[in-house]
Amino acid sequence: MKRPVRRAPLALDPVLIIGTSLSIVLAVIFYVREDAAQALGTVAGLIGGVITLQIQTLLREQRRIDHETRVGAMVATIEKIAWLSDLMEPMLRAAKHVEREFKDTPAEAACRAAFEECLRTLADLERGHFRAPYGDNSVFHGLITNSRRSMCVTSVPSVDLDWWLEPVGRQYWQAQVDALKRGIEIRRVFIYQEWSDALDALAREQVAAGVKVRRVHIDRLPPHMRVITGVWDDSCGHELSYTAGGEAVHDTFTVSPPDLERLMRQFEMIERSAVELDEPTAQGSGARTS
Repeated sequence: MKRPVRRAPLALDPVLIIGTSLSIVLAVIFYVREDAAQALGTVAGLIGGVITLQIQTLLREQRRIDHETRVGAMVATIEKIAWLSDLMEPMLRAAKHVEREFKDTPAEAACRAAFEECLRTLADLERGHFRAPYGDNSVFHGLITNSRRSMCVTSVPSVDLDWWLEPVGRQYWQAQVDALKRGIEIRRVFIYQEWSDALDALAREQVAAGVKVRRVHIDRLPPHMRVITGVWDDSCGHELSYTAGGEAVHDTFTVSPPDLERLMRQFEMIERSAVELDEPTAQGSGARTS
C-alpha cells in the first residue's frame, strides 16, 4: 500500500507570511508615528493576533502529525501481514466507489454493515474463536488431515444420526478412517436418548475401524454436557451451537488455550460417565442395552 505523502518541510507557512507582514507594518508604524502610547497599543493588539494565529497553527500541525502517525501505523501494520495488502486495496477501492457513486442509498448502509460484520468476526478471532456454517465440513477435514496424535469428540445421535448416514457424513467418516490408518487415536462418546439398531450399527462400525467408542445416556449428564464437542491434538476445539429449539445452527471453533483445557476436561468427565458398547448401562438410565 502507498504510504501517506508528507508535506515538504520548506512549504510556506501562513503564520510565517502573516508574521512577516505584521513585522513590516509595525516597523512602518514606529517610523512614522511619534505617539509612543498609541504605537504600543497597536503593537499589543497585533502581538495578540499573531499569538492566536500561532496557537491555531500549532494545533493544526499537531492534528496533521497525529493523523499521519495514525495512517502510517495502519499502513505499517498492513504491510507486516504478507497477504493483507492484496485484500485491503480492493476492499477500500470498493468502499470508496460505493461512497462516491451510491451515497445516501441502501448500498452505502450495506457497505458499512459488511465492514462491521468483518470487525465482529475479527474480534472473535482475536480471542481465538471462529465459526463455520453447520454442515460445512471443510474445517473438520482440515483438522482431521492435520491431526498428529488424537481426536476426542462427542456425538449426540438425536442431532446427528441422520447426518452420519448422509454423503457428507460418510465423507467425514472416511477422513477419520484415513486418520486411523496413520495412527491417530480417535475417542468418541455417543450421548444418546435411545440406543436404536441404527445407532448400534454406526457405533460398531466405528469400533471395528479402531475408534475407542463409549456411550452414555443423556440423563447421566448435566444439561451443559449434552452437546457435540471435539478437541484435536490440544490445538483446536469445537462446539456445536443450537437454537432454543435444539436445531443446530453453526459450528464454533477455538484455538484459545483456556477453552481447549475446558473442552478437554469436559470430554474426560463425559468419558468417565460412559460405558463401552457391550457393558451394562447404569440402572435407572432408561436406556436399552444392545
